[in-house]
Amino acid sequence: MASLLAFIAFLQTLFPPILSFTTTIFSSFSSYLYFDITDIDGFNTNELYSAVQLYLTSSLSTTTPAATTRLSLTRQLNSSALTFSLQNNASISDQFNGVSLQWLHIVTPRHLHNTWRTIFPEHKRQFTLKFKKQHKSLILNSYFDHITQIANDIRRRNQDRYLFTNPRRASGSFDSRGFTNTPWEAVPFKHPSTFETLAIDPIKKQEIMEDLRDFTRNGKSFYKKTGRAWKRGYLLYGPLGTGKSSLIAAMANFLEFDIYDLELTEVESNSELKTLLMKTTSKSIVVIEDIDCSIDLSNRKNSKNGDSITLSGLLNFMDGLWSCCGSEKIFVFTTNHVEKLDPALVRSGRMDMHILMSFCSFPLLKILFRNYLDWNEEEEGWDGGVLKELEESIERAEMSVADVCEILIKNRREKGKAMRRVLEALNVKKMKMKMKNVEREDCKD
Repeated sequence: MASLLAFIAFLQTLFPPILSFTTTIFSSFSSYLYFDITDIDGFNTNELYSAVQLYLTSSLSTTTPAATTRLSLTRQLNSSALTFSLQNNASISDQFNGVSLQWLHIVTPRHLHNTWRTIFPEHKRQFTLKFKKQHKSLILNSYFDHITQIANDIRRRNQDRYLFTNPRRASGSFDSRGFTNTPWEAVPFKHPSTFETLAIDPIKKQEIMEDLRDFTRNGKSFYKKTGRAWKRGYLLYGPLGTGKSSLIAAMANFLEFDIYDLELTEVESNSELKTLLMKTTSKSIVVIEDIDCSIDLSNRKNSKNGDSITLSGLLNFMDGLWSCCGSEKIFVFTTNHVEKLDPALVRSGRMDMHILMSFCSFPLLKILFRNYLDWNEEEEGWDGGVLKELEESIERAEMSVADVCEILIKNRREKGKAMRRVLEALNVKKMKMKMKNVEREDCKD
């Protein structure tokens, strides 16, 4: 067989048509198919080549096949992630739905005229996929879609996320990423809040995480099948300092989405509101904080002169025809006074999940102790009496998570002292609440 292959290679140099004919004969008897994916398609970059490269990178990051003894290691601009890639003419195996596949990375010199050397790279690069012919339909219909999805996820993880806002400014100016003619300005989003550190009810936290996973992983086909825009609405309500903004940041970090913080007081009309929506991207969270006090939304009718936002305009912004601009989008409203909102604004279909952000409870208090004091409930030396007093006091005192955090930050170097300071603050809070209740009863009398 080796002699035969050497003879064919020799014939290629003398009679290329003979090789082509011979290759055709061998292919008809072979049980394998080969797909070549080159780095350049004509004059354009082949996006599938880039997707395969990223896909194989994810495999090489977790395992090194025995056949691969050397890998290339790079770091992209504005990325903190290291990237592994196959060396020239190296191969790697893959499995998809029980099917074995073989990838080969082939790099060969380009024989270019001097005119083209400034346009094309010096070397031609391609991936060759080898698989059995019987699996052709699976490869074309599912495998390449799988590769593209994994590659897109990797790109999103490796890129910085951004926090956008909509200030009033002259048109044609540039944002932080160099985009022009956009109503949004952006800064890198670096908020550290995650669901692991977030101090909200554990059961509620799990429900939110499951809802977000279902929305992103299974949403596209479901929303298309049901004829609905691929979006979801969250209403976060509760007293000041209960962690509404931290929850939004945790959602963005969990989904790896950008955030568009919409300031309604800077929007002059319903048409401007539509323009802002059209300029948001997919895989983003559109946030309107303190919606009850941003603007007056008591007017349901359209403005006659078009120089103000109306409730009707905001409702169309959320679930009208314009809400289909972009996909995989989440709307989040926050309020401290949910009773002030118009029922049309928070009905199902607009705000799908209503999440009460309540005062600090004992389970939340223990999360804060772990985060701020590196506290372990099983650690020896703790005063169990203090913990019991804390559990009894916090259920009767309306103290926000933000207030507890401030005490822990000030006293974080002494765990016991920090816990006692929280207990003292809870007792003061209870006393004030008791006095207010007495005053109310006196007023009634």
